Amino acid sequence: MDSDRTWMIDPAELIAGLSRALDLTEGEPMGHSVRSCWIGMQLAEDLKLEDSTADELYYALLLKDAGCSANAAQVSSWFGTDDHTAKADLKQVNWSRLSEAVRFAVRNAAPGQHFTRRLSQMVQLSGRGISAAQELVHVRCTRGAQIVRSLGWDGDVPDAVLNLDEHWDGSGHPRGLKGEEIPIMSRILLLSQTAEIFWRRQGPDAARQVVAQRRGTWFDPSLADVFLSRSNSRQFFEELAAVDAPDSIQHLFPRLETGMQDLRDVLHTAEIFGQIVDAKSPWTRLHSIRTAHYAAQIAAGLGWSEHDQAAVRITGFFHDLGKLGVSNAILDKPGQLTAEERQRMEVHAALTFRVLEPLEALRPLAYAASCHHERLDGSGYHQRLRGEEVPVFAQVVAVADVFDALTADRPYRAGMSPEEAFALMRPDVGIKLSGPAFEVLTGLAHPLALPEGLEGVGP
Repeated sequence: MDSDRTWMIDPAELIAGLSRALDLTEGEPMGHSVRSCWIGMQLAEDLKLEDSTADELYYALLLKDAGCSANAAQVSSWFGTDDHTAKADLKQVNWSRLSEAVRFAVRNAAPGQHFTRRLSQMVQLSGRGISAAQELVHVRCTRGAQIVRSLGWDGDVPDAVLNLDEHWDGSGHPRGLKGEEIPIMSRILLLSQTAEIFWRRQGPDAARQVVAQRRGTWFDPSLADVFLSRSNSRQFFEELAAVDAPDSIQHLFPRLETGMQDLRDVLHTAEIFGQIVDAKSPWTRLHSIRTAHYAAQIAAGLGWSEHDQAAVRITGFFHDLGKLGVSNAILDKPGQLTAEERQRMEVHAALTFRVLEPLEALRPLAYAASCHHERLDGSGYHQRLRGEEVPVFAQVVAVADVFDALTADRPYRAGMSPEEAFALMRPDVGIKLSGPAFEVLTGLAHPLALPEGLEGVGP
C-alpha cells in the first residue's frame, strides 16, 4: 500500500493507454488505435480543423472500438469460431459487396471443423441474411456511443463513434447515412483505421491502394485525396512505424483546462472499462464491477485509508482487462477447457499488465491487477509468486474475484450461495488466499448491494 502517494495522469494519456485493451477486442495488436489516431490527426492538420474539433477527434479515434466487446459473443456464436479471428479478417473485407461478404462468411464459418459442421454453420448464417451484419454493427456502434457518453463526452465524440461504419455511398451501417450526412469525424475514423490495418498487414502500397479503390464508395473523395497526398512520401510511413505506445502520440495530447487527473478521478474511467470487459461475455455481466466493490468493502473492513480503498477498487475494475484478448469460444465454452485452451485463458493476467504498463503513474495498480490469480503458496499464475511477493491489493482482489466467480452463473454450472462459496474457499484460506481478507468478506452482508446506479449497468 502507498497511502501517501497520489497518482497523477493526463486524461489524454490514460485514454491512449486504455485504447490498447480495445485493440485486443477487435483481434488487433496493441497500438492499432494509437496509430489510427496518429493518421487521423495528420488528416485533421491538413483539413485545418479547429483546435476544439481536433481535440475531440483525438478521443474519438482512440475510443472508436469502445463498443466492440458487446458483439463478441454474437460473432463467436454465429460463426462458430474465435471472434478475434473473424473480426480481424472482416477488417480487410469490403463487406458492402455481397460477393465479398459471402466469401467472408464461408471462410469464417466453423473453420477447421468437419464439413457437416461447417455446412450447418453456413446455413444458420444464410438464414440471418444481410440483417446479421446490420445487427452486429448496430450493437457495436450504439454501445460504443453509450460508453463514450458515460466517459463524459457528449455531442460530436459519441456521434463520431456511432457513425464509424457509415459509407460515403450510403452502403454502411447502422443508419445508412450518405455523403455529408456522415459527420466529418466519422469519415476520418473509418479511413484512418482502414489505412492502418492495410499498412500494417500488407505495407504502404496496400494502404494507399485501398483508400484509392474505396474513394467515393466507403470514403469521402476529398478526404481520400488528402490522405493520398499526405502519404505520398516514405517519411509518412516511417513516422507511422515509430508510433506504438501512448507516449508516441504525446505531442498530440489535447491540453484541456481540466488538467491532470488523480487516483479518484481515474475511478470513473476504470469502472467504464470494467463494464467493457464484462460485456464481452453474457456470463461475466457485472463481474468486474462486483469484484471491485467487494474488494473495496474488504479494504474498508481491514481499516485501510479511503485512498487505498479507491486504489484497490480501481485494481478490481482493471483485473480482467486482459480477457478482452481471450476468445469467446473459450470464455463461453460450456464444457471443460483443454490444456491449450486453459493456457490461452491464463494469458489474460499477463495481458492486463501489458495493456496498462505504458501508464507509468498507474503501474503499481496495473501490476497488482495482473497478479489476481497469484496464490500465496506459489500455485497461481502467471508469475508463480509466493507469500509477500503477491501485492496486498492483489491478495484482496483475489478473494473478491474467487467469491464472485463462485456465486455467479457460469456456462458450465449455476452460481453457488455465499455459504457454499465460503465452504469451498475455506480450505485455501491462509494457504492460497489471504486469511484476513477472507474473514472480512465472511462478515459482510450478502449479497452485497452494489452502489446506487450500478445494478442496471451492462451490455
